[in-house]
Amino acid sequence: MNVTRGASALILAALVAGGLAAAAPAAAAPCSDVDVVFARGTGEPAGLGSVGRPFAQAVASGLPGLTVSSYAVAYAANSSQTSAGPGATDMSAHIASVAAACPGTRFVIGGYSQGATVTSIAVGIRAGSTSGTPIRSDLAPRVSAVVAFGNPLGARGRTIASESPTYGPKSRDYCVTGDPVCGGGNSFAAHLAYNSSGSTAQGAAFAAQLVRAGGGTGGGTTPPPAETCVRASNSAHIAAGRATARFGYAFAVGSGDSLGRDSRFVSTSLSQAAAGSWSRVASC
Repeated sequence: MNVTRGASALILAALVAGGLAAAAPAAAAPCSDVDVVFARGTGEPAGLGSVGRPFAQAVASGLPGLTVSSYAVAYAANSSQTSAGPGATDMSAHIASVAAACPGTRFVIGGYSQGATVTSIAVGIRAGSTSGTPIRSDLAPRVSAVVAFGNPLGARGRTIASESPTYGPKSRDYCVTGDPVCGGGNSFAAHLAYNSSGSTAQGAAFAAQLVRAGGGTGGGTTPPPAETCVRASNSAHIAAGRATARFGYAFAVGSGDSLGRDSRFVSTSLSQAAAGSWSRVASC
């Protein structure tokens, strides 16, 4: 009788211990200094995507001494482009969740192709055929940089810089010459050339620069740079992100000023009065 009761007690103790062990919460992931949140392009497998992976790696390389994590926006990336809205909602929800758990984490957000539409919607721009939940306004200062590659907004002469007073000053849109998705070109190969063209590396350097300019943890609005003036060929302006290309012509980022043909033989002067906004001037 005593043996039976003893065995039962041992079995019960083992079950309770096992239940407690199973119920124990997993250790929370440590908070990073910077979280790169990126939405892949249409048709790419789940993950950061062909542009997002090297972008996140380059951002981390550009921020020695800081811990950098990454998050791949969870969305369908379907060919009908209807998944951009839900993707924006996921991007915004992730930022809200991490911001609440990690008060010192800043964010670099971006996307490629349809992922750029995800990003546009997340920063409050009406884009594409779907809608989503934008990033909460109180979290905008925590977003250090916004970088988009092959953004369909560009097909209508728009950029995040031109459409968002809040995020425009800390944004950069990249459109490879000839890309039909963002610039009205006719070379789909150009839409696949963001890594080989150097745009991915340039975007990461831009983001890292703004993170460093933001100072300590917790983010903050990025102060606009002092006014600068650059005289270069239109092709060089496009490569540096000061201008975008549409239908073989160059247009200043922010102001939309026409610069003439996209050519290394045509030079213009651009003046920057605020981050991400350039205007054509007679000379520097």
